[in-house]
Amino acid sequence: MALPDRLPYFPRPELLQSILRQLLSGANVALFAPRRHGKTQFVRNELLPSVHESGWFAARVDLWRNRSHPAKGLVEGLEAIAYAEKKAGLLRTKLDLKSVRTKFHTPGVDIEGEWVPAANAAPAPDSTLENRLANALNRIAGHGKHALLALDEFQALAEPGNENFIAAFRTVLQDLEDRLSVIFTGSSRDGLNRLFQRAKAPLFRSAESVTLPNLSDEFVDSRADYLADVANLQVDRDALKLIFPRLRYTPQFLNEVVRGMLVAGNAGVDEAYRRWLDGKRTGEYADLVDGLVDEDLAVVLWLATSGESSVYTAEARGTMAGFMCTPDIPATPRIQSAIRRLVQSGIVDPVGVKGSYELADQGLQIILGELAGPLVEQRAAGKP
Repeated sequence: MALPDRLPYFPRPELLQSILRQLLSGANVALFAPRRHGKTQFVRNELLPSVHESGWFAARVDLWRNRSHPAKGLVEGLEAIAYAEKKAGLLRTKLDLKSVRTKFHTPGVDIEGEWVPAANAAPAPDSTLENRLANALNRIAGHGKHALLALDEFQALAEPGNENFIAAFRTVLQDLEDRLSVIFTGSSRDGLNRLFQRAKAPLFRSAESVTLPNLSDEFVDSRADYLADVANLQVDRDALKLIFPRLRYTPQFLNEVVRGMLVAGNAGVDEAYRRWLDGKRTGEYADLVDGLVDEDLAVVLWLATSGESSVYTAEARGTMAGFMCTPDIPATPRIQSAIRRLVQSGIVDPVGVKGSYELADQGLQIILGELAGPLVEQRAAGKP
């Protein structure tokens, strides 16, 4: 049996219609969801094709294509779109969109339809990043009767040092608002909020904020149907629906559990979930968890297990002492140092309230929540 590269995409028609209405009203959209909840898949599989079919030019840039310099990554991605060529020859050959994108792939860039991104769009000599940005956006706005840009992980620009770039970006978008619309997506609510609150021009205030809704039981049923159709595996649907909240409603994680059933040829939900947990703990998150010093691990365990976001209360620090297997309650400055390390490394994010944080990666949250006891025992056993 040949295994597909990925499970079938599950559509979100109500979300699509809602965002289309907002775009047609002239508003831009800011779409938030935690990582791996399906923002990019929704944009690529539904939003861009839909606006393209209506006659708009539609493209996407992932700001994480250059995580160390997201402003430069954005500009380079926009230039690949701005200087793209429309290959008429493709229209004479029956090619689906997937084959076109595969043949003319530019990392972190998608253009809907028969456009081919420019591989090396050379800027003018001595051109500033802001001027390159303005030039690229103006060219993109001229590609059709109207253009839509999807900018993934836009909160990456919230870091200090990007103020002039953001101001220039805002000005150009304002000049092009009759020809260019934008959907900003992000996995850090605090990052998006800080960015939009800092940018006080009307254009940013007009962006409609949308939270990607959790998928319903229909999504879980579609995964069960897939197992039945592809491998004749009859899964306990009620048990699978109970697993989805434990996976924090993350579609990618449920897909991974379902794929594990397919590979194992076993429809047992509990066994598949345990295999998934073990695989994450010993694989994807092994180095991260094992590399945390005691204070950092105590903070992330508190955030993963308590249901609270405040890290400096007496209750929080008392529980952290237990995680650290010490009778001494850690002082606030010690926890502050841990928070600085964790924020800098991208493990925790502020939530907009002083002293309150959340784990940035919900996979890590699940692993820590499920395995908190064994992790603490393991650390305690290794202490002298």
